Amino acid sequence: MKLIVTVVDNKDVDNVMSALTGQQISVTRFSSTGGLLDSGNSTLLIGIDEERVPQAMKIVADLASVRQSFMPYTYEGTLPLTGIAEIQVGGFLAFVLNVDRFEQV
Repeated sequence: MKLIVTVVDNKDVDNVMSALTGQQISVTRFSSTGGLLDSGNSTLLIGIDEERVPQAMKIVADLASVRQSFMPYTYEGTLPLTGIAEIQVGGFLAFVLNVDRFEQV
């Protein structure tokens, strides 16, 4: 048994959860802090049999990929400058952990 702990951008989390549950993969979501530009993120806990880990990770990787976005910025120097910067958003962070014991009440 494995536990996948993955942090996903809030813009992607609903699609990821729907795809996982559509494949009968149980997932628990809780809000977490952080995220670039206040976009927010959520942490997903996925308890899964070891042989299904690649399937779950593929779903997360396919639906929570890095994408380009634009944000305005202002530079306050001797001459105030404004512009738009291209940045990367999205993506995910995942840990796959061994589970010694699992109980569901």
